[in-house]
Amino acid sequence: MYKIMLDKKKLLTIFALIIFAVFPVSCNKAKGDSTANNVIVIRERLFIGQINEIYLNAKDYLGKTIKLEGMFGIYKFDEKTICSVFRYSPGCCGSDGVVGFNVIWDGEYPGNNDWVEAVGVFEDIEVYGSKDFQLNLLSLEVLPNRGTEFVTQ
Repeated sequence: MYKIMLDKKKLLTIFALIIFAVFPVSCNKAKGDSTANNVIVIRERLFIGQINEIYLNAKDYLGKTIKLEGMFGIYKFDEKTICSVFRYSPGCCGSDGVVGFNVIWDGEYPGNNDWVEAVGVFEDIEVYGSKDFQLNLLSLEVLPNRGTEFVTQ
């Protein structure tokens, strides 16, 4: 029988490797990545999936800070101005869908179709007697480089 002598540092390293193998660190993939300051980052690769997760489980995300990049849109509806940060996606008739968040911002709005980074707090609102959601922006920055405008995941 062999006797294995391990010092504490090696033993802790082996234990940590076993823990990471059993409990992968990527548990939050579907819910988005979080940075150290608890900002949920919507990634380009899983843009549709992460936003769907937020809308489907909205009560779990109310009051949380969300960061995303996309096109800025300004629309008039019943004499109201509605702004959003979005990307194009598959829709009912091919590629006519959009996915993203309506936003509200106290600062100056960028131009229609500008590529922006938006950081805001997810909140529920009432629109024409129905519950809806929006991001109340903390920051809104026009970026020089565009990401993928049409997403499929």
